[in-house]
Amino acid sequence: MRAMEVWGSGEENIKEVEQPDPQPGPGEVQVRIVAATLNYRDLAIPEGGGPYPVKMPYVPLSCGCGVVTALGEGVTRVHVGDRVAPTFFQPATTNGQDAADFAKALGGPINGVARELACFPHGGVVKIPDDLSDLEAATLPCAGLTAWNALFGARATKPGDVVVLLGTGGVSIAGLQLAKAAGASAIITSSSDAKLARARALGADHTINYRALPAWGGRAHTLAGGSGADVVLEVGGTGTLAQSLAALRPGGDVASIGLLAGGIVSQLDEATAKLHRIRVGTRDQFEDMLRALVRNRVRPVVDKVYPLKELGKAMAALRAGTMVGKVGIQIA
Repeated sequence: MRAMEVWGSGEENIKEVEQPDPQPGPGEVQVRIVAATLNYRDLAIPEGGGPYPVKMPYVPLSCGCGVVTALGEGVTRVHVGDRVAPTFFQPATTNGQDAADFAKALGGPINGVARELACFPHGGVVKIPDDLSDLEAATLPCAGLTAWNALFGARATKPGDVVVLLGTGGVSIAGLQLAKAAGASAIITSSSDAKLARARALGADHTINYRALPAWGGRAHTLAGGSGADVVLEVGGTGTLAQSLAALRPGGDVASIGLLAGGIVSQLDEATAKLHRIRVGTRDQFEDMLRALVRNRVRPVVDKVYPLKELGKAMAALRAGTMVGKVGIQIA
């Protein structure tokens, strides 16, 4: 089978290789990967920015979708021909609340989905409904589920709430779509008026160009009815925290995405805001999210798509940050 391996930092160190076809052992399923998407961790890990050491070379990418092609002994949860997505953490019961959990994350340290075939524990895959395309489903294991957990796992986002989203990357665009499906209002920031226009087309109620207005938190507070927003999906860490807090109502929620929480927890108290560390989510949350997406006819956003052999170009596009939503990889 074809696979892509990372041998070091920089797009020039991504190589196409041939590997033996993996065979499922007891309790495992073999999946032919059809599509994948990139996350910012795919840029950070080769540069030593991940929470857990990764031995190179490794197969990158955490998020994919494919078709079950073979079953190991004892597998009953899924069948040959089922469309599935692997969970970010393997096994799926891991919830990411401890940094050590990331030793069980796909795309580093565990070999990821930038390959034609992969085997997973049968409990580490989720069936994908026909309503979603392969590329749309491939946005969900990390970015989609992180946004879901931030809005509905750590808190109960409800109609009338005001959600603030930073930037137009995968988590923020998924958060925008999910917030609107829940009946909440959404305020989104970007340095690009063109991206903000696309965010409005996706349902954003208000947009703020933070390059034109660096102190955007006060503007967001005003746009949230004058009393402040209910929750901010904080993807910038200490660099954006001051403005995120200015946007919030007293005692509002900061959903700190990934490993950024450690740098900001000391700056918060319960009167200022409630901090929720969001590190993806569980298989049960993934399945809840899928039902909500289908019921509300939400179609995840994939902006740019590259073939597997051009993974390096896809990484460069992600690094450039010109997309709205996700950068995708077509494999099959």
